[in-house]
Amino acid sequence: MKTLFDTVDQLQTAMTFHRERHSVLAGNVANVDTPGYKPLDLERLDPSGGGPAAMATTNAHHLQGTDTPDAVVAFADGDAAGADGNQVSLERELSKIDANRVRFQTSAELASRRLALLRYTSGDGA
Repeated sequence: MKTLFDTVDQLQTAMTFHRERHSVLAGNVANVDTPGYKPLDLERLDPSGGGPAAMATTNAHHLQGTDTPDAVVAFADGDAAGADGNQVSLERELSKIDANRVRFQTSAELASRRLALLRYTSGDGA
């Protein structure tokens, strides 16, 4: 039963990430005509990978901290700057938004199915 709830929590985290990433990508599209603008992107951090969000575990009985970020905003690889120094490629940003939308919808559908399974089991299969 614990894995059902863990899965829903992970899917909720994924949906939050994709919602926040959409805001960052939409900001890039909004600044497509801003001189000198460099596009941003939201990147996930892997806490188990020893990256900046990982916490050192000094004792196996310690609880894992939850105050570390799940993602960071970073400059995206931009195309060569135009005459005004803007590096936003509208086509690239729109394709990132569409891919992000698909990932969000997939996470939302999986969470919905997982919750439906919980509802089904809590009602004794009725």
